[in-house]
Amino acid sequence: MPRSSRSLAPAFLAAEALVVLAAACSGGGSATAPTPAPALTLSFTRVPGPGLDAVEVAVDVSGSEATPSLAVDRGSLGPIARTGGGRFVSTMLPTTTGEYRVTATVAGSSIVRTALVLQDVHADWGQPQSVAGLVNTDGYEDGVTIAPDGQTLFVQYGPFRWSSLLVFQESRANGGCGGNRLVPDRCTHPWLDTTIGPLAGPERPGFFTGRFSGTTQLHNAASFGIGPDGAPVLALTTMFYGFRKQPDGSFAAPFSLAFDDLGDGIVGPFGLSFQPIGGDSHRAVFTLKDAVTVGNGFDAYTCEVVFGTTNVLGTYAATTPGNPPARSTPFPSVLLDLGDNTGTQGNPGLYIGVGGDVRSVWTDDEYDGDADTGRITVHVLGSGVFPSSNDFTKVVLPGVVNVPGTTAIQPTFRDEGLYFTQDTSIAFAAYAGTHDAAALGDGGNWSAPVTLLQKDTSIASLRVTTADLGKIVAIGEPTVAVVDGRRVLYFVYAWVRGIDPITGFADLDFQAGFVPAAD
Repeated sequence: MPRSSRSLAPAFLAAEALVVLAAACSGGGSATAPTPAPALTLSFTRVPGPGLDAVEVAVDVSGSEATPSLAVDRGSLGPIARTGGGRFVSTMLPTTTGEYRVTATVAGSSIVRTALVLQDVHADWGQPQSVAGLVNTDGYEDGVTIAPDGQTLFVQYGPFRWSSLLVFQESRANGGCGGNRLVPDRCTHPWLDTTIGPLAGPERPGFFTGRFSGTTQLHNAASFGIGPDGAPVLALTTMFYGFRKQPDGSFAAPFSLAFDDLGDGIVGPFGLSFQPIGGDSHRAVFTLKDAVTVGNGFDAYTCEVVFGTTNVLGTYAATTPGNPPARSTPFPSVLLDLGDNTGTQGNPGLYIGVGGDVRSVWTDDEYDGDADTGRITVHVLGSGVFPSSNDFTKVVLPGVVNVPGTTAIQPTFRDEGLYFTQDTSIAFAAYAGTHDAAALGDGGNWSAPVTLLQKDTSIASLRVTTADLGKIVAIGEPTVAVVDGRRVLYFVYAWVRGIDPITGFADLDFQAGFVPAAD
């Protein structure tokens, strides 16, 4: 994935060098201070269709009068024009949906940013981009969550190809593993057996490595008492990482948030949401499934965490070989009592009122298996203080939002309405009622969902052709923050990185993206 670089030589360094040279020279000689390298910024503006939107590329240069060069790895760039001062613009024309990596260079300085071309972007939003910095890698980035202040971004990471899950479930006759690695014989495949993406700093410091030998996945599980190559299932190691926003808009300075299950990274949270409780301290809410969760299902939990440090949500110890590990005592993560803990409580999202208090918890049933799968529910707090109160009223949203025949998951509710994933594109349903159970359950207070970010709909199957390479085939996990008075929507997108020659499945690379509200 693209990385940004900026070559800056601050003025005080040049001045300091000049003083040193003057002190070293006798006899009235002169010296010339080194010229600071130019500084660059690169920004994108969406130019609406018809067809795929074009992208205006703007380069702002300080410290040089030269015209920068521009390059893009796909599509085409028009001529560069100077619009005044140190700003230079060009128009990029895309050929398909996907990532468009743009590089600007002048006088030895360069910067790289990646524009995202989607099938459609709602008029209320600007130009989507890939998150710059240390967030995106060759591995798997999912579960994007932006903190309420917009300064800390979280992703779930695993050093593997997401599409290895497709290969594992595919029948043996079609080149897969048939859902069992060891029966009737040992199943091997490069996507299952080899890591991809970093296993250490600077991108992923402290990543659990007990299930890897170099780039080889060992298919073991210390917490289950299973040795190398002994796991019949494809158990994948993941950890959540938070990243701090940098002055140039990129995200870096990673820190982890995970359960320590003897370093396996098999037991993990998903669907993070945060309530600020002072400084870097936050109350995290997430979904957890282990041997103790209610009805062995997915349930919402809470734990206090500190941004910028290593956070252990709980530890596990092995019991007997082949059986799930047991929780430690004490266990920092606590079940969130929503009053009715039956069913799946996936991707919990907190709605925080003006005073900073949690007023409701929004959940989905993404991993449910019953007839109501794919519907969003809100749990409205009636009295007491979150999270100790259990005075919640459960409301399944009306059919105007949970549209029959569609899947509605991954909710983020704000004053203006509900952002969510509808059939692997991002949708929004405006809300005009009060914040109480009766009003939220009244379909008359909701508008019909509109699509904000549309995936490429030309691909009907995850078995693809070379013509599909690079296309963005899924978008989800919407999360929103207001930064400098402007809404910014963060999300996950998946693009076709390659094709497995054995099964024909697309190698989908999941990455983190963002889009600001339109000016």
